[in-house]
Amino acid sequence: MFNDTEENVSLTDLPLWADDAAYNILMKVCIEHSVPIDVITELVALQRERQHQERAHGIYPRFEEILGRFD
Repeated sequence: MFNDTEENVSLTDLPLWADDAAYNILMKVCIEHSVPIDVITELVALQRERQHQERAHGIYPRFEEILGRFD
């Protein structure tokens, strides 16, 4: 399962992070498509962090920052 870091603690209630079988499938798909798991984790965490806001002001630069590590 994932490492408990400050960035992904809020994801522990999601099946992809809480269920070992689901997490293993996620890891397999990430490996197959050369997508770092931390990129997926940060994108999901960012979305959850901002979901209560009517307008996600400043979210696009954060998306670019996270996806910029994908190179």
